[in-house]
Amino acid sequence: MHRIRFWLAAAGGILLVPSIAVSAHADTVTVRTAAELTSALAAAAPGQTIELAAGTYDGSFTATAKGTASQPITLTGPREAVLSNHGGYGLHLDGAAYWKLTGFAVSGASKGIVLDHTNHTVLDRLAVSNVDAEAIHLRASSSDNTISDSSVRDTGRKQPQFGEGIYLGSAKSHWDDYGENGGPDRSDRNQVIGNQLGPNIRAEAIDIKEGTQDGVIRGNSFDGHGISGQNYADSWVDVKGGGYRLADNTGTYDGDGALVDGFQVHQQVSGMGCANTFDGNKSDLGGASGYAIDVTDQSKCDRPNVVRSTNTVRDAGSGLTNIDVTGR
Repeated sequence: MHRIRFWLAAAGGILLVPSIAVSAHADTVTVRTAAELTSALAAAAPGQTIELAAGTYDGSFTATAKGTASQPITLTGPREAVLSNHGGYGLHLDGAAYWKLTGFAVSGASKGIVLDHTNHTVLDRLAVSNVDAEAIHLRASSSDNTISDSSVRDTGRKQPQFGEGIYLGSAKSHWDDYGENGGPDRSDRNQVIGNQLGPNIRAEAIDIKEGTQDGVIRGNSFDGHGISGQNYADSWVDVKGGGYRLADNTGTYDGDGALVDGFQVHQQVSGMGCANTFDGNKSDLGGASGYAIDVTDQSKCDRPNVVRSTNTVRDAGSGLTNIDVTGR
């Protein structure tokens, strides 16, 4: 911080106005070009806001700075501010913390938004669409983040088998790259709340990978139109992690695609795919053959998955679920 003093002419002499504290970093930086955005991300500091003007930003954008709980770093803009990167990530947060990403869009990228080693970050009111693979991926121990009130559609344009809407963690086959010392990718306690996912999400709307725990999936809407069925992508949500709460979500399907079940639970790793709770979800499978909530390997769980009677289903070939339903 530095201080500036002002002297004003006044009757009878000079009036000294008290000094005013000014941050060494401007509180708000407005950017209008890809080069300006790249520079602003590199120079970002706690408490700063980077404001995107409307327009298209085509480039490779990476943020590594760390904000704090009391002074997060904000990247914001209108929906008409569009980040694009043909052949790369629309936006990459790598080793960052305490960011707020709000309002803008990502479109025309290989992958939309990727978080690596990034914690306590909020993605709010974003629009991610027209990406070649997944839209939003939290991996490499990216924990305690929130994705809220955002929209995702038109994923997997070139790789439908990898066209997830929101992807939490990493498959066991990638733990050497993104896990902790060759173990699980502990991208834990992430929350996905109030988002619109679909249509034309070619893989799952949300894929929750083995090794992740204790997240919340609440109040989202899933549109299964266009799901591809490739690489076993045949449900709105695939849960392979443990201890998740999935509540008050709404799923629909119009018959155009390869949907089988609404929600699926799988055990890819011993002890995972367990202790998940389903509560108040509304599923309309549009005539698909499976269950609203299909739980496999329940017998292998010391802490079983729970499907409450508050869940409802319409037009599912196999009904609500394949496990016992508990009360409220």
